[in-house]
Amino acid sequence: MESKFCERCGNPLERRVVEENHLRPVCPVCGFIVYLNPPIAAGVIAERADGKIALVLRGENPGKGLWGLPAGFMEIDETVEQAAQRECLEETGLRVELRDLLGVWSYHHQEKQTAGVLVVYAARVDGGTPRAGSDSVEVKFFALDEIPDAQLAFATHRDAIARWREKKMSQ
Repeated sequence: MESKFCERCGNPLERRVVEENHLRPVCPVCGFIVYLNPPIAAGVIAERADGKIALVLRGENPGKGLWGLPAGFMEIDETVEQAAQRECLEETGLRVELRDLLGVWSYHHQEKQTAGVLVVYAARVDGGTPRAGSDSVEVKFFALDEIPDAQLAFATHRDAIARWREKKMSQ
């Protein structure tokens, strides 16, 4: 969501071309420039000892009714690693130990006209009881050959799972 008023002096913002020809909200009174930075999301491929991974059936848009990795936006008071673990716990009821950084993806959300960054970790489930969180309807474990690629909500999640799959196959 774009600011309408200057956070420094409270005056209405204007859109102006500034700095390297970017159209940005600018305060005409104090000159404050608002930088519209993409959010960072963190997620995990949460693997049980039997090799199956947890996916959540999304209960909200975008992607309502499709499967996704446990993932969500980083809060200002946490690290990306803490965000990945928190999001997994909130969405699945599972505690995880992060293993490896699987990858970093950027994305553009066409409907919302926003962009963001997704950081995904390979993780091992080390506790908790599977249960759907507030924005999911179901938590289900899938074996490597059961993952419903065509029913995954986001291209970044498909890419992350494909990278995880490649690593698993090469071990």
